Amino acid sequence: MDRHPQPMFLRQPKSKAVPIRNPDGGEPLPRPVLQHEPSARILPAVPRLVPSNARPPSNTAPAVADRKEFPPLPGTLAGSLDGEARPTSVSEQEYPARSLPAPLYPVTNGKAPSGSRIQRDSPDSSSGHGHDFNVYARPFVPEAFSIINQLAGHEVNTLGNKQIDFEVYVGRCIGWDFLPPIPRPIGPPINVFSSLTDSIIHTGYEAYFRYHLEAEIQSHKQENESYALFGHDVTISVHDVTQTTCSFLAPGLQENSPYVEEDDIVQLRQLRYDHTGKLLGMEAWLARPITVPRSWLPFPPSGGRWRGEPAPGWTGMIYNARVVAVRRKDNTLVVKIDGGLDLRQSLLHSDVSKFNIQFPVSNDRYLPMKHALPIIQEALKQANRARDQEYVAHKVASPSRASSSTTSQSSDRPIDLDGGRHTPWLQSMLFPIEADCDVQTTLNPASFNRVFFDQQLNWEQKKAIGSICTHNYGTLPFLVSGPPGTGKTKTLVEVALQLVKAVDGVSHVLFCAPSDPAADMIVQRISSHFNSNELLRLNRSSRTFAEVPGSVLPFCCISQDKFDLPKFRQLMACRLVVTTCRDASLLLHSRVTNVDLFAAEYGLRASINPLAAPPSQVELHWTALLIDEAAQAMEPEALIPLSVIAPPLGQLNLAFKPLVIMAGDEHQLGPRTSLPSSPLKTSLFARLFARPVYADHPLARGRTGERTPQVLKKTMLPIARPAFANLIRNYRSHPAILAVPSALFYADTLEPEATDTDHLTSWSVWQGRRWPVLFHNSDSEDERDLNGGWYNSGEAQVACAYAARLVQSGLVAQKELCIMSPFKAQVAYFRRTVREPRFGSLWDVDIGPTEAFQGLERGVVILCTTRSKQQFVESDKKANWGLIGMPNKMNVALTRAKFGLIVIGKRDILLGDPNWRAFLDFCDRNGLVAGDTDRPVDDRDNAQLTRLEKVLLAHEHDSVDPDSKALKVVSQEDEMWMGGMQAALDAGSTDGYENSDEEDDDDGNADEEDDENGRHIAPSTRFA
Repeated sequence: MDRHPQPMFLRQPKSKAVPIRNPDGGEPLPRPVLQHEPSARILPAVPRLVPSNARPPSNTAPAVADRKEFPPLPGTLAGSLDGEARPTSVSEQEYPARSLPAPLYPVTNGKAPSGSRIQRDSPDSSSGHGHDFNVYARPFVPEAFSIINQLAGHEVNTLGNKQIDFEVYVGRCIGWDFLPPIPRPIGPPINVFSSLTDSIIHTGYEAYFRYHLEAEIQSHKQENESYALFGHDVTISVHDVTQTTCSFLAPGLQENSPYVEEDDIVQLRQLRYDHTGKLLGMEAWLARPITVPRSWLPFPPSGGRWRGEPAPGWTGMIYNARVVAVRRKDNTLVVKIDGGLDLRQSLLHSDVSKFNIQFPVSNDRYLPMKHALPIIQEALKQANRARDQEYVAHKVASPSRASSSTTSQSSDRPIDLDGGRHTPWLQSMLFPIEADCDVQTTLNPASFNRVFFDQQLNWEQKKAIGSICTHNYGTLPFLVSGPPGTGKTKTLVEVALQLVKAVDGVSHVLFCAPSDPAADMIVQRISSHFNSNELLRLNRSSRTFAEVPGSVLPFCCISQDKFDLPKFRQLMACRLVVTTCRDASLLLHSRVTNVDLFAAEYGLRASINPLAAPPSQVELHWTALLIDEAAQAMEPEALIPLSVIAPPLGQLNLAFKPLVIMAGDEHQLGPRTSLPSSPLKTSLFARLFARPVYADHPLARGRTGERTPQVLKKTMLPIARPAFANLIRNYRSHPAILAVPSALFYADTLEPEATDTDHLTSWSVWQGRRWPVLFHNSDSEDERDLNGGWYNSGEAQVACAYAARLVQSGLVAQKELCIMSPFKAQVAYFRRTVREPRFGSLWDVDIGPTEAFQGLERGVVILCTTRSKQQFVESDKKANWGLIGMPNKMNVALTRAKFGLIVIGKRDILLGDPNWRAFLDFCDRNGLVAGDTDRPVDDRDNAQLTRLEKVLLAHEHDSVDPDSKALKVVSQEDEMWMGGMQAALDAGSTDGYENSDEEDDDDGNADEEDDENGRHIAPSTRFA
């Protein structure tokens, strides 16, 4: 007997209809049913209470907060890409709209209909029970709930925070007569080049990034749809007649899943239930219509959905609420609704009601990038035209030289004349080549004449600051590569102070970071050197006061209970402006970029005195851009502040060319994107570091397996000055914790300089050589929770036991401990388990996903890799889940710890990743293992050891035999290591510094060797 009978239809007796059958299986296919307009004669509509601020039903795509895609910038016409005029509104974040989908037939074989947003089974992985299931599918949601989110309704809009009126600001401060028009964005391209090469920059740069931005937005929308809540409890409170406040739990908010900011839109639909606790009338409303005359039935016909009747299971109201508070610690969102009288009337015996909740994508996060792209593209186009004109003129003046210059250039490299001196500034910032560098002809001096504000800077930091402030490296971005704990932000703060207070020609500096907390931290570190008239922390108006540290607020401009732009005169007087890359668009919109200020200043001067000669030199307002944590910013995001400081095009005699300095670490987590494979995950910082001018420089930090850093010999001169600095001194971690990350990701160059990393070495749990690193092998299986998340209860129990034992030892406080996992379900399991009485109710232990700890540090890190099933590893990689095959995420996880690292995972799974294999080999060699496979110390050939491993072994060997030399543990071919150790042991050493450039041998065979800092490189002698 057929287990899945087909639905039956009653036909009128005289019908001659022939059923349409499936050619494969022979079963009859469902016949199309005509849709009818709602009719009160069939079934009276459910009465609705419609507020005065409700909008009529809309018929556009659901869950999209971008109806007005491109709000006009000041100086442009309001309009869309297709030319349709659209009115301006209070905020660039638009209200989501809804549509009524076509009818979908229910099926009886247990599978979901195609439009119900319920995942079907797929053959991605086998359950082992005869059916194939997709373990990555979204949890099942009954269609009675999910269909409501697709229906049209009356929208109740809530106004956002008052926005800055840029039209008024610009008109009052600068005026419009002299400002150039702003290029408009292009439409989303259908296809683009597969990669970003120099050959397409002048025509395809905007199209390339616009294409991938659109793909990211679509992926972000799909991701946010997976966070929708159905039949969710919402607590409603009434403040006054004009506003209603609602609060509810949002699972995953603490891990930014979904990512929500204040003033974002959250969409609520209130549900109706019957006395049995089911959605009111939805079962009958969804039923397939019975095709018989109504006069034959003693009851009203079912299937109201197919006749276009309103769904009785909800009120028909769509509340576009605004977020007023994000309490991430307890996963709580607080939203406001303008009016909401109908909500209050629906509350009878409780202030809690059930809603469907959606999280539309905020268009505000992408609009600044879309606005910056055409500005950059137009500048590149004009630069290309200027270059062509210069080339023609150059060819006429010197045909033979132009011909040889042309043939010497590769096909994917722009033509450069005169050693790159006339290459447009913006092109040199985005696509630098060796011709943009200055040439170094002498070795570096051994001392610095500069007085530093921070007396704790090391040599590498001082050398980087000196190169930036003397601007001796050329016209291209200066990149500071800072591995974990090496003081990237510390270096940039000193750079900002030097530029503003001690460098001639620098007038005003723009200092950016990808996130608000990072920008706030910059202000906290630098504020003691400025007063409130010199330093400005620029915030978007939608940001709330609660999330701004109290020490930062005095440097913010506040007007009418919101963040605002200062008056024009005050803004121009600020020597240092700190903001996020995204909020730098406030300067773009208010028309205070270098291009706009130049046009306004010299346009007004020419109008007042038309006969006056043009100035011999042009002084720009913005003379430097600093971007901290630049590796975490998408390239279009970094373009926003870059478009602010870009100089005007043309052959202008600039008094000071703007500097661009970026600090980051391309080996840690990059930009956060919803699309795992998006090219947007490669930051501008990482893309620049991969260009030959940086990557192929003789002094670059080497690749894995190379002995670096290279030394600078006099025989190598002349050489292009390096427009980069490699920070190598780690002030965070014990050398055993650094040993593997340094070898894998930083060419074995990290030097441990932290002073308080040994106080946990007495803990009895450490194994083997008793270094504070431990790998615990666990054979427990990973599992799926009801929401589809992965967790491993066995690993969680082990992690919590280690945490409890550490706290009980008295060597570590709870706040110094963190437990992390790449899987959110595992994190949730940790939080429940670690607070159980059997583990000591550890409420102060920090628990979170791996990504949340980037930029942070803890005394002891307990890391659970979670994954135990090999068949899901490849799918994890595609979805950007887990730690296997994720070198950047692995690097972040291993480098958060200061004096203790415990990794829990399944050995057999981890061995498939070469990076994890290197970590396991390190643990095996030194007996740092526990669990099911305790192993003794494995004495192997020294050639397999990392450099820091050798230092630790030398220290261990010297503690046993004081007369032994540390050099005995080093392989003979390791010249760099031996040279550095010999310099450290030499009693007559001068610390590796050159006395002066003039003291080097004139024959080019200098005995002294220097790195890019002009000194010997020695590994840390703290442990040797």
